[in-house]
Amino acid sequence: MKMTKNKLKESDLFAPVKSFLIENGCSMVCGEVLGCDVLGINGACDIIVELKTTLSFKLIDQALDRLNYGHYVYIAIPKRKGHVPRCVRRILQENKIGLLEVAKDKYSEDVIASVSIPAKYNRLATDWKKRGLKSIRDCIKDYHKTQIGGVKGGEGVTDYSNMIENIKDFLLYRKHGQWASIDEILNHCETYYSNPKPSLSATLQAKWNNDWCESKIEKRKKYFRIKRNMA
Repeated sequence: MKMTKNKLKESDLFAPVKSFLIENGCSMVCGEVLGCDVLGINGACDIIVELKTTLSFKLIDQALDRLNYGHYVYIAIPKRKGHVPRCVRRILQENKIGLLEVAKDKYSEDVIASVSIPAKYNRLATDWKKRGLKSIRDCIKDYHKTQIGGVKGGEGVTDYSNMIENIKDFLLYRKHGQWASIDEILNHCETYYSNPKPSLSATLQAKWNNDWCESKIEKRKKYFRIKRNMA
């Protein structure tokens, strides 16, 4: 990967950070789990990394929030020319947050992430159940395992976009463009709605899905199909 200073995006930092985590014992690295840019699984420990192109207090604030979920929490930025400000270093160290800096390796053209401030074990993450939170591992979906972290809103896969793509595939390939009841769709496609039937029906009739989905009511029952220009 080439680092172009003026065009560097948060997602460009993902690959070297992923490599760093794998080289340091992570068996799995996911992107965009529970809003976290990067999640590494290392044995019983969850390692969270927040990616940003600049060092900012917004980034530090995000990292402080991630202490609710990660046994080790890092922020990752492109390597700075100057030193990390003392006030920032103090905040990070006092809160056990680590700093990774991403730059070209001195001995190769590879872009690597290296530790500038080590993260320390965060016991707060072990009490997630007592505080009424979910374990971040329980939020991992299959698509997270291939998702790039640091993507802007709308660029990455989400539970919603994954659900819609599965429904499109079902209507196109399993129903061959024919009408399907909401029950048929729910029997074949997983949703994340707590009340699936009315929620999915409303979603499929929403104006932002009108370009690919059409509906009808027959004997007081709703049916949906993919539009013929999509089939």
